[in-house]
Amino acid sequence: MRRSRTTDGGVAAVEFALVLPLLVVLLFVIVNGGLVYLDQLHLQAAARDGARVASVDPNQGCSTALASLSGNDVGMTSCELVQDCSQGSAEVRLTSIQSISIPVIGERTVNLDASSTFVCPP
Repeated sequence: MRRSRTTDGGVAAVEFALVLPLLVVLLFVIVNGGLVYLDQLHLQAAARDGARVASVDPNQGCSTALASLSGNDVGMTSCELVQDCSQGSAEVRLTSIQSISIPVIGERTVNLDASSTFVCPP
């Protein structure tokens, strides 16, 4: 008696080899997306710190915001005091431009914005 045997031992390896690059790219996209989100959170916290200080001393708002970002690499960051206490509140706006690199997809530029407003003391 002869047994009929199908040979498909290499099919799984070929399928894995075809799907693996897509999974690796997806992994890099997810990790880079999480890092960009983390940078956005750092930017928002720095804007909040800057607005809090600007509500007391408008000349120190942006310097405080940029100093609180000194330990975080969020790209090229600029700060603007949008509103001072003459209108009752202080607003600080931070913008950041950063470049991310994803294999196969390439270099991408991400623009991040954050602003915060604090009421000035009477």
